[in-house]
Amino acid sequence: MTPAYSIIIVSYNSAGQLGACLAAVSQLQCPAEYEIIVVDNASRDDSRAIAGADRRVRLIAEAENWGFAGGVNRGVAAARGPIVALLNPDARPQPGWLAQLAAPLADPQIGVVGSKVLGPDGRIQSLGSAIELPALLTSHLGEGQPDPGAGGPPVDVWSVHGAAMAFRRSLWQDLGGLDEGFFPAYWEETDFCERARQAGQRVVVAPGAAVAHEHEASSTGKYSAEFYYYYHRNRLRYAAKWLGWPAIWQGFRAAERARLAGAPLLDRRVARVVYEQGVPPIDPPGPAQRAAIRTTGQALRSGRLPDDGFAPLADLLAAAADQAVHREHRFESRLPLVARLRGAWNDVATRWYVRPNFEQQTRFNLAAQRALAALAEQSAARAAADALDSALLAWRLGAAGAPDEA
Repeated sequence: MTPAYSIIIVSYNSAGQLGACLAAVSQLQCPAEYEIIVVDNASRDDSRAIAGADRRVRLIAEAENWGFAGGVNRGVAAARGPIVALLNPDARPQPGWLAQLAAPLADPQIGVVGSKVLGPDGRIQSLGSAIELPALLTSHLGEGQPDPGAGGPPVDVWSVHGAAMAFRRSLWQDLGGLDEGFFPAYWEETDFCERARQAGQRVVVAPGAAVAHEHEASSTGKYSAEFYYYYHRNRLRYAAKWLGWPAIWQGFRAAERARLAGAPLLDRRVARVVYEQGVPPIDPPGPAQRAAIRTTGQALRSGRLPDDGFAPLADLLAAAADQAVHREHRFESRLPLVARLRGAWNDVATRWYVRPNFEQQTRFNLAAQRALAALAEQSAARAAADALDSALLAWRLGAAGAPDEA
């Protein structure tokens, strides 16, 4: 019998979460038949053994890591259900999730449906995504708010959370699948939603379709150097794909320069790495390019940022902050009376007169340290902004397909 739904789970070193995910899927209350497909992107842990031990699962074991979009495309290509649901291995759906998620797709005008994603604390992690223009910065709707619990009608959003979403298989075929150029992760579901809108389809969230999600960016670590690298690389590629040159140069570029001025130092340094590599090509990366992207991400994960002069300076300034404060010596003795006498003599001899001078010096030291730290951050921001300008100008001059109009 052909299933009504196909649940696609893309796994990469997900042994710690996959078992709980499959256990939750087994508890789904759905009147129609569904199949479960796990696409394993060459995991090095026990992910394949966990998936293979579940007789309900059809395992597709890949020989290399195709990224999230590539894994999804291979899973959907093997799927039989007319409605496809994507589920992250660190997500645990509530029993009514699949039925609630698929219900809006009965409306032919709705093409993509997202879930209500809950964080480990039970609060809302995402009710869909919004975008800040022209900076192309994403944010989750409802993040941090208490879960109201109730469902409700579908709500139109700019994008859905890729951890748990659904679409018709026919739409996936019409759009040519997910764009594998957003390798290995981030912005691929956003791009898919944009293409669905361009095809005249609505993008919505079903508030009753709830999943518990362990952590944002669990495979890379939210706000880690590796996360910043993949996020900003694919963000720049999204800009190149969807914005015309005037919007990129006058809007995105200016907004990014302003953002870098207030971004954390790690963000600025990784952004510089991204921009010095240039604007990613629109064509999906080949094997050598995928390997190079992963190599850079893995180096950043291990803390190996290029020596741009800011890392030693940041370490020096952090140490200076600790050393800038004068700490008074405490007299100790095996004889308590002797210790008290020494302390009293210190009060008379030094504390009443010398301590104010030390405190004045401490205030100066801290002010100097903070000024140097601010200067270092401003220098890092300028370096990243200059690298962005160079990347965009090189792309404009060298890419024949660069759009002329916004």
